Amino acid sequence: MTATDKLPLARSASTTAYAATMAEIASYANTAYVPNYSAASPIMDGTAAPGVAAAVSRGDHIHPSDLTRAPLASPIFTGTPAAPTATAGTNSTQIATTAYVLNAVTGGTAAAIPGANCADNGGFTVNQRTYVSGTALAAGAYGHDRWKAGAGGATYTFTAPAGPSNSITITAGTLQQIVEGEALAGSTYTLSWTGTAQGRIGAGSYAASPVSGSVTVGADTAIEFNTGTLSRVKFEIGSVATPWVVLSPQQQLAACQRFYQVGQLLGNGYGVASVTVSASSLLPVLMRATPTVALGSNFSTGVNTPTLGTVVGGVFANALTTATAGYSVNCTFTASADL
Repeated sequence: MTATDKLPLARSASTTAYAATMAEIASYANTAYVPNYSAASPIMDGTAAPGVAAAVSRGDHIHPSDLTRAPLASPIFTGTPAAPTATAGTNSTQIATTAYVLNAVTGGTAAAIPGANCADNGGFTVNQRTYVSGTALAAGAYGHDRWKAGAGGATYTFTAPAGPSNSITITAGTLQQIVEGEALAGSTYTLSWTGTAQGRIGAGSYAASPVSGSVTVGADTAIEFNTGTLSRVKFEIGSVATPWVVLSPQQQLAACQRFYQVGQLLGNGYGVASVTVSASSLLPVLMRATPTVALGSNFSTGVNTPTLGTVVGGVFANALTTATAGYSVNCTFTASADL
């Protein structure tokens, strides 16, 4: 073939072969192509697919806004958004999940963050009245601090505590504590403990630990247990029982002394007969109300039996001298503002 040779070419819509020049071929190839543009609005993101439609989109098409997805800047999530939980000790701008925070607070366990305990002496370690194991208590009589017999009396046994909590065994009747209303904010409260005894809040039904019930704000509320073993009593706001928390011996004793204290009064001197002398003592913890005081052991000399009284934050004893001589006012006392 030479540069001027011609080839047969079929024109569009023609079945007749003909000889075309290069100029004719170029003119045919450059004929304007009119695309089949789509008249439908672009759809939002969906399942990936290559597409089969013959229509094409224009270069200035705009996708609609996808309101089902949060923006990158200042998103506002709804529902229960989730994120990867960072490893312990992470210190970065990474999102901290609730699992990360809980593990950081509780030392890597799944335990809930402990709530405040409204019950006193839940480990039965404070025994200012020196209750003797196995002694029968009449209705309303106290054993360990803050714990008293229910309406039918109570008997319980225990051994000397060997740590921050002690287990008792209620062998008859019920044992209760009246939780001070000043400590109660109202709403739902949960009572939990260890042991086989069943408990209740107020006049509710006895059940195994934990039990929950409604508490009136500011109202003194009874928590009560029937026969069985009992220790680590906790009474807290909310519907979930959280771990029992150990208080120092000083804290636990002070909490009990708000309701009951024992102490000693001591004073001495020289005086004439029939003169009133006294001895006084400040209370280590201010009690919830003016206490009822009672004379305990009396070791006084040179005076008649002392009589007791109270002042703000303190207790005093007055006694009448019996002779012109030296004297000593020396006695123990109890002060009770228990519920």
